Amino acid sequence: MTSAVNAERVEGWPRAGRGWLWVVWLALAALGTIGVMQRIIRGHLPAGYGSYVPWGLWVALYFHGIGIAGGAFVIGAGGFILDLPGFRSLAWLRTVIVLSVAAIIPAFMGVWLDLGHMSRAYRIFLHPSFTSMMAFNAWMYAVFCIVAAVCWLLSYRRQPSDWLKPLLCLGVLLSIMFPSQSGAFFGVVDAKAFWHSALLPVLFLTSAITSGSAMLLVVRSLIGSIPEPGQTADEAHQAAVQRLRWVLIKAMLIYFALEFAEFSIALWNPNIHAPAIELILWGPYWWVFWIVHLLIGGVLPLALLASRKPAVWSLAAVLVAISFVSTRLNVLVPGQAVGEIRGLQDAFHHHRLNYIYHATAMEYLVGLFLVAVGVAVFYIGQRLSAAVGRRAGLLANL
Repeated sequence: MTSAVNAERVEGWPRAGRGWLWVVWLALAALGTIGVMQRIIRGHLPAGYGSYVPWGLWVALYFHGIGIAGGAFVIGAGGFILDLPGFRSLAWLRTVIVLSVAAIIPAFMGVWLDLGHMSRAYRIFLHPSFTSMMAFNAWMYAVFCIVAAVCWLLSYRRQPSDWLKPLLCLGVLLSIMFPSQSGAFFGVVDAKAFWHSALLPVLFLTSAITSGSAMLLVVRSLIGSIPEPGQTADEAHQAAVQRLRWVLIKAMLIYFALEFAEFSIALWNPNIHAPAIELILWGPYWWVFWIVHLLIGGVLPLALLASRKPAVWSLAAVLVAISFVSTRLNVLVPGQAVGEIRGLQDAFHHHRLNYIYHATAMEYLVGLFLVAVGVAVFYIGQRLSAAVGRRAGLLANL
């Protein structure tokens, strides 16, 4: 009986006493449903994007979700492969896998809702053109989900499977590829000078590691102690939290250093005109960079992570996990908001023919719905993990 309770406590989430999480989730789901109904009934009319800026908040959330999935799997599965303290538990490995899938599913939903003909989404799998970066990415995500599912099943075997770590290595390779490939998705568009940068895939990968480690730190703090071989539950928990904290700090510093390098080179010569970067720093989106990205996603989390109080590390991780969507917006929107044909905006006048994009209430509500879906998938996955573990007669850390 005690073993069953322990398995439920470890792999089920949220735990008793976290009822406020249900209140938050219900609020997100209720508000998000309103946005989804608006999208279904009125189509794209309530959205702020148009012909010149066709990709907005939902596409940014798509790339952010993919980044969280890839970054979390690289760190969590990589720690298990390397047998690092705090990452040795199979229960924690299953949590990492569930988190990765829970981030990918709402990301897919976001880009699906952004399509003009949602009913044609299946064609990218049945009739792909692998010279298209979109088709290549979609198939790569599908292969990753299959590999992750197989690893999840193998983790329940009584005797460790010889296939588990090789498949995890394949999953880590795919996890490194698809955030990098997301950057390459923009980098190959040579018509957009701001996107056509060799540094962009590196920035996307670093951002994925940052947001993925932040989500792992949040989840580990919520789940609590997980026993593992050679360590008590509290020792393993402290080792995992400390390691995730340092990974998050280093990833953030590396990202901001790379971002500074990208911006400083473009702005160093006063004779060079960099309209996309000027739009980020001083244009209508200045608050996304200076307030959301630098202040909420940089200065405040680093100050909290510098503290010796583990309780505030979770808050820092939440801030990073949410605010780092700004890194996607700061790439996505400015790259579209700079026109290639001078005078085009003045030639035609329509509210859909505008280079300035502002997300509407419907877009934000749908974003809340995607978050609610991700949380629901994670919770169901954790409960399923606990149920399968009990049925297989395993404890949480086997």
